[in-house]
Amino acid sequence: MKYYYQLQYRRIYRAFKDFGTEPVIGYPIIAFLFGWMSLSFFDRVLYANYIYIFIATIFAYSLTNANHIEFLKQHFLAAEYRKIMILNNLIKVIPFALLLVIKGFFIEVFVLCVIGFLISFLKKGKRQTIIIPTPFGKEPTEFIIGFRKTFWVFPLVYGLAGIAMYKENYNLGIFALVLVLLVCSGYYTKPDPAYYIWIYDKNPKEFLKHKVMLAWKNSLLLVLPILIVLVVFYAKETHLTLLFLLVGWLYLIMYVFMKYAFEYYGLGIFQGIVGALCLLFPPIMIITIPYFYKEALRNLNQSLK
Repeated sequence: MKYYYQLQYRRIYRAFKDFGTEPVIGYPIIAFLFGWMSLSFFDRVLYANYIYIFIATIFAYSLTNANHIEFLKQHFLAAEYRKIMILNNLIKVIPFALLLVIKGFFIEVFVLCVIGFLISFLKKGKRQTIIIPTPFGKEPTEFIIGFRKTFWVFPLVYGLAGIAMYKENYNLGIFALVLVLLVCSGYYTKPDPAYYIWIYDKNPKEFLKHKVMLAWKNSLLLVLPILIVLVVFYAKETHLTLLFLLVGWLYLIMYVFMKYAFEYYGLGIFQGIVGALCLLFPPIMIITIPYFYKEALRNLNQSLK
């Protein structure tokens, strides 16, 4: 187990170096930004303690990689494997738990730790034996693979939109809209095989534009039922609905750029950190989106030569 965590430290160290900074600088910056944004989030958002637990859960689960789980099973005995899985997920939620302690939400801390523990026993990435039809056409795209893995989420989310309409709860409807876009962003957490990029006869700018348009079009198909409900039943809040939709699309675009901004396979943990920070403080995307776009162009220049 000790060697495993030494290896994880080296992977994170390499991620910082690829990002262009030293860990001794990066760790304090991330800790400061996370604390500042979390405290601001609690001061500005209604029911922030519940939403914060949801964000922490999504963060922890999104970093659970099926290939990594298989690697652990192959190299560790069952008892050590289970210890590592539990410890990994508790480590992921500790920063969120500390902020909840600071804010005095001790029950929520217990709930979050229980969730982190239970995530360790979830099976992720199991192959599907039934091919789920998708509305996204035949082009190889992240949405086809992602939708088939998460199709069960959408009836639940659309059900939330129905409850929002029936109970006249606008906030619940917005939550459902944002949740769809968060799920869509998760489709961009793995690098493409090289030939998925080579098949396009495009320069880097055209390639990224094509990918962004696909993400926008496909996510619109999934979010459209909720958007119609919100616009029809909450017409006075249409401007707020469109603002949340715009921010959600910017978040999705950021993930598209991040996918091609870095070439290493330890990308998931870095995406999770950036994604959580941007959820807590969306204006930071003013900096992250241009940066990841520039890095994506630089990497694609090598792949699309």
